[in-house]
Amino acid sequence: MMCWRKWAAAASAAMVLALPVRAAAQRGADDSIPRGHVWPALGVHVGTPQKLSAALGVVVGEEWRSDGHEHSRNLALYAEPGLGGGRTTLAYLDHGYGSFGSGFAVGATVLRTWRDPWGLQDNVTYAGGDVIVWPILFVGPRIGVFRGISGVDRAKRWVVTFDLGLGL
Repeated sequence: MMCWRKWAAAASAAMVLALPVRAAAQRGADDSIPRGHVWPALGVHVGTPQKLSAALGVVVGEEWRSDGHEHSRNLALYAEPGLGGGRTTLAYLDHGYGSFGSGFAVGATVLRTWRDPWGLQDNVTYAGGDVIVWPILFVGPRIGVFRGISGVDRAKRWVVTFDLGLGL
């Protein structure tokens, strides 16, 4: 019985001594070496002109830790068909899971409308850019500025789009 108590005391002492090391490991030490990754790009949006749309694509990039914060550089390529139109986007993303899903994306986009889109003409192709802002949990608005490149009236050549979404 005495042997068991000595073993338990030694194990308890080892755990107490190792606790600060384990806690530091959980905080995450700075690691300035970028690590590459490939993730799926997913999203759901509601707004103009697509009404309701779903994004699917790929995110390629790298992440690292410095000064106690997570950092990332990513490129995303995704297609987003919707009820009133579809878009294809190549975007730069800056976001992090350590920042509770906050970040932003800036993309170059080609947008095509169909089937009675909200606020725009049917069967028009637009080219432009958009910005997505995620204040928290990868949820936030997307605002775009586009110029009609085919099938558009001269008076309605420039348009602004807005939607709210989750993810890309």
